[in-house]
Amino acid sequence: MKQTRLRPISKKRVEEMRKEREIMPLLCERAGGIWNGYFCVGGRCEKCGKPPDFRGLTKHEIKFRSQGGDPADPENCLLLCGRCHSKEHGIREIPNG
Repeated sequence: MKQTRLRPISKKRVEEMRKEREIMPLLCERAGGIWNGYFCVGGRCEKCGKPPDFRGLTKHEIKFRSQGGDPADPENCLLLCGRCHSKEHGIREIPNG
């Protein structure tokens, strides 16, 4: 098995990740849930208003970094259920049946 080296995370990226984590409680509160430090409990999708499926609520950036969006700006982010997040990224889900 081929081994790969793990590259260190830059200080700039560490700071960006810290800022992104700081807005999660705000996003969770906006979605009607409670942030427990790891994920949003009891919130609903900001797009469809339904409770999340097994994937939970995930952060979606409206304007991506590559387009000049700020991932740490609460106005640029939504908490979406797995269904809506997949749709936003153009992923077609196979229905159960």
